[in-house]
Amino acid sequence: MIKVWLLILFALLPACTDSEPKTAAAPPPVAVSGPAAEQAAGPFLVFFLDPNGGPCRLQNDILNRMANELDGQAELRYVQTTVPTDLNYFYAYGIRGLPALVLVDGEGREIRRLPPGVRSAEEIRQLLKSAANP
Repeated sequence: MIKVWLLILFALLPACTDSEPKTAAAPPPVAVSGPAAEQAAGPFLVFFLDPNGGPCRLQNDILNRMANELDGQAELRYVQTTVPTDLNYFYAYGIRGLPALVLVDGEGREIRRLPPGVRSAEEIRQLLKSAANP
């Protein structure tokens, strides 16, 4: 079993090096689908989560209770570890801890983010308020 973990670790090490030049390209925009796709201009509050994790479920409960407050300020988007196509967003935004909340504009450019972990409703309000008044 240890050999397997070591093999995985060594396979991932090249991905952590700085040998490739860094580009300033913006992450891909968070997917917008359905009838709202034509109207969506942002900002979006992107919620990175593992739907099976306790802290992520707690953060989801807080966001659900804030649904009325979020209306008109930011549209909530879920990016989940259980959706294979969502994994690219984790990499693009450099998400390493969950739950994570990132405020982005309509083109997917990051405006601000909160540190990973469960964030209170007040912290989320401050994030939205500070982004509205830079």
